[in-house]
Amino acid sequence: MAALLALLVALLMVSTRAIAGPQDGLPPPPSDVDRSTPRRAMRLLIDASRDGRHDLAAYALDLSAIPRGAQAERGRELAAQLKFVLDQKLWIVWEELSDEPEGNPADGPGRDEIGRIPLADTAVPVLLNRAAGPGGAPIWVVSRSTLAAVPELHEAYGPGPIAEWLPPVLSRVRFLELAAWQWLGLVVALVASALGGLLLGGLASVVASKLVRRTDVQWDDRLFDTIRAPVRALLMLALAGGLVRPLRLAAPAQEAIDTLLQTLLIAAAAWLATRLVRFVGDTVTERAAARVADAALVRGSQTRVAMLQRIASVVVGVVAVALVLLQFDVVRKVGVSLLASAGIAGVVVGFAAQKSISTLLAGLQLSFSQPVRIGDTVIVEGEWGWIEEITLTFVVVKVWDLRRLVVPITYFLEKPFQNWTKVSPELLGTVVVYADYTVPVDVMREEVTRLCEANKDWDGKVAGLVVVDATEHTIALRALVSSSDAGKLWDLRCAVREGLVQRLQSLDGGRYLPKARVALSEQGEARRAPGASDVLASP
Repeated sequence: MAALLALLVALLMVSTRAIAGPQDGLPPPPSDVDRSTPRRAMRLLIDASRDGRHDLAAYALDLSAIPRGAQAERGRELAAQLKFVLDQKLWIVWEELSDEPEGNPADGPGRDEIGRIPLADTAVPVLLNRAAGPGGAPIWVVSRSTLAAVPELHEAYGPGPIAEWLPPVLSRVRFLELAAWQWLGLVVALVASALGGLLLGGLASVVASKLVRRTDVQWDDRLFDTIRAPVRALLMLALAGGLVRPLRLAAPAQEAIDTLLQTLLIAAAAWLATRLVRFVGDTVTERAAARVADAALVRGSQTRVAMLQRIASVVVGVVAVALVLLQFDVVRKVGVSLLASAGIAGVVVGFAAQKSISTLLAGLQLSFSQPVRIGDTVIVEGEWGWIEEITLTFVVVKVWDLRRLVVPITYFLEKPFQNWTKVSPELLGTVVVYADYTVPVDVMREEVTRLCEANKDWDGKVAGLVVVDATEHTIALRALVSSSDAGKLWDLRCAVREGLVQRLQSLDGGRYLPKARVALSEQGEARRAPGASDVLASP
């Protein structure tokens, strides 16, 4: 009889537990609490926890596995812990959460899975189950299996010991899903990363300076100066990323900060790569100038290196922008769509960018065929000047009066122009002066030689004078001189012209200057000889 009584008591206890509600140990919920769908139940948990009302958030939990006397206190703790873990690892997209009383049919009847949170070697599902509420009405609550894993999840993803050391008020006060202590931590992390980057950069600078001073080469000094600032920026960003992680920020905030830091890291890396490209180009150019005596070859090397520098910089910039944009899901989806329709997109882009692509190809062709090079003396559109800059799309000509003539790069592949230094910068120039028939040509020839030898712009190669024309009253003396480049040749020609004129003026009192002759008629009247020159008349 006693055994039968014990069996009845056990069956009664089991049946009582089986029909126990999810929150029998809590007071009746307020009338405005709505848990009729999975979305509304999660709204109750999130909104109440955000407002610090964890006792209200506990009504969204299945506390049936907890003794009734402990459900109120334990429910508040589990609600707060679950909210913090969800903020960290599972940000809810409300539009994707079912708002139907039956839940999501794909997850099974009376069951709705919000997502999974990784934990050690497994993933904990965050589940909502439909249960019987007050009066037998169906309600949705967080499942017992999920709540059983909350303490372990909170230990892994909770605020850690930092929040325990701080006053509770810093955890209660929140703004934009972040507690006050997290905002303070962000400020401290940013300041510490900046100071740490400067400190580490300074230490690295001291060590690197000692190392480069021990070498005999100069390029390592310039390399150190080139990479110092970008490396310091990279150190600051790396420290910032490491110091922000322990703050356990909410998922949207952490994602935004991660995106910002990754963008800045990409920008700093692109900055470093661009400076390295410039350093390599400058080093190659300097070595070519030191080892090659031919100025034309040096200018050709400078042109190729400058073009390759620009191409490499453009590639670095495009890759950096692409990496930044690929951080966003929208851009990734657009990229996949473009790849899926690559044929049509390629045709459309090809037609739209035909002019730009042809210009870029012309820039590449110009850099390797080199009809012009940096430093060449040219005549373009009637303007005399030097090639100052060659880009992928245009060429800058520095005109003799310091104006800048900007010419499309296709011009030098499609239209004729003069390049005075295509083969060699050395040039010949002429100076023409007019003198009387009686002028001693040998004396003038010696004067040309003397003038050239006394002028620093003469290259010592060509200095001569010949008679190139004879009119009725004068002869044309042409001096031929040479110089190492167009600018020096211009100054040399002007100096030789001035010297020859002065020599004609001083030689025998100027008797060999062009003059007009007067013939006397039989009647004794003076008349001007036909075609006589008006340059100078003498009695």
